[in-house]
Amino acid sequence: MKKALIIGGTGLFGRHMVPYLREKGVDVIITGLPHSCGENGAISLDVTDAAAVGEVISSVEPDVVFHFALQNSVSRAWREPGETVDTNVTGAINVLDAARKLETVPAIVMAGAGEEYGPHSFDTYPLTEDVQPRPDNVFAAAMACATQMSRIYARAYGMRVMVARTFNETGTGQSDRFVIADFCRQFVEAEKAGAKEFPMYVGNINIERDFTDVRDIVRALHLIAEKGRPGEIYNVGRGSAVPIRRIIEILSDITGITPDIHADALRFRPQDAPKYEADTRKLCADTGWKPEISLETTISDIYKSWRERI
Repeated sequence: MKKALIIGGTGLFGRHMVPYLREKGVDVIITGLPHSCGENGAISLDVTDAAAVGEVISSVEPDVVFHFALQNSVSRAWREPGETVDTNVTGAINVLDAARKLETVPAIVMAGAGEEYGPHSFDTYPLTEDVQPRPDNVFAAAMACATQMSRIYARAYGMRVMVARTFNETGTGQSDRFVIADFCRQFVEAEKAGAKEFPMYVGNINIERDFTDVRDIVRALHLIAEKGRPGEIYNVGRGSAVPIRRIIEILSDITGITPDIHADALRFRPQDAPKYEADTRKLCADTGWKPEISLETTISDIYKSWRERI
């Protein structure tokens, strides 16, 4: 890999992947929406604009494209389904179509999501890539469609397209629209106020999710680009789900603060699968990847980053 284009490189993945790849000597170009470009050198790009996507990809001529330009909030997808489908489906097609027209077609790692699987019986977990997706929310349905389009392009045009189906990615710099960042922010605010107890507002904390540190995911994405098989889906996760309430327990252990938990209706989704857990044996076998960062370390690092921000 000599030149990588990260589409949607101003988000969580990009913030961690850009320095990772540059340390390996890769020439990295990133894109972002106009309001997120700032001074980080990102090229302004709206992925729903096919002509603009084609212009950027043809001018950069990357040998690898990482496509992360998504509307990735499940809650927001319920509120704005049209925007979610436009960004996550039309955007993916625009990237695939622009890349296939290059004289030298780049490898493409498309972002997928564990939410695509939808709810399954508990004896199905951990979920392998062969499990039939049953998306039960707008975000998951859009991502499942983008995944199928990626596989169609790989087969129809002989493109080296791989889908990284990440489960619950988390890490420093993530928005507090996401659960671990939200919980860390609430604990930090309590600490700053000198409280030993505080009212904590939560959604459904009994569901189980497979959280993986974004730094581990970045390594997986790089390995998929280098060693992944065309047209394949790769689950990317820790491989062990925990109840959401476990995050609260870890933060309480870190801080010595006891939360008084209150259910917040605004934090509940219309539908929520009781569990997601990844089977990552295929990824490990094909690339040699394995997660290295514990959940406790990840939560501690996010907590420390919020202490610096607030």
